[in-house]
Amino acid sequence: MGNHIREQALQAVADKLVELDLPHPVRVGVDGISASGKTFFSDELAAVLRSRGREVVRAGLDGFHNPPEIRHRQGPTSVDGYLEDSFDFEAVRRCVLDPLGPGGNRLYRVEVYDHKTEQAREVPVVAADSRAILVFEGVTLFRREIAASFDFKILVQTSFEVALERAKTRDLAHFGDMETLLTKYNQRFIPAQRHYLKESRAASEADLVVGNDDWARPILEFS
Repeated sequence: MGNHIREQALQAVADKLVELDLPHPVRVGVDGISASGKTFFSDELAAVLRSRGREVVRAGLDGFHNPPEIRHRQGPTSVDGYLEDSFDFEAVRRCVLDPLGPGGNRLYRVEVYDHKTEQAREVPVVAADSRAILVFEGVTLFRREIAASFDFKILVQTSFEVALERAKTRDLAHFGDMETLLTKYNQRFIPAQRHYLKESRAASEADLVVGNDDWARPILEFS
């Protein structure tokens, strides 16, 4: 039953997106705190949209990390550093949002940096169809630098408690041990994302809030 409810929710979101009639690709932003499930949701949504015959551009903020000398220049657990230095938002606009937006040439790149190997990426430039739908996900996405460049904004909302439990499974291998993981989340990620959610008013700015504490039974709140 739970999977059926989730499938219905995804179809309802897809209904909204395919109704949007723009002279350029529809740029969908999917925001959410770390381990909220936004990447999985975005992948599921992309699959539904493709099943309806639409070209989908899947990209995310993880492909636009700054190198460690920039993102950690205020300290590895700095809250301000997380918010100010983690990602190259100018590159997001230049490579994805502007080319797919009004007056853009529809020639985009989905990433510029691999944060797992800490190496710059030279990925091919791709041409998008004018009716394509961009599904772009990431943390702190609805910030002043790029928020206005999304045509439809989705916030995948979970409690920090639920997200942290998910992170303990998802991110343990990445951080190497539980102590390091908890330090990163409790001292850097969670305080920074709490501040961001308050300052950006992400929930009220979103066109759709997806309650995702219960993966099998997401709750949709359209604005």
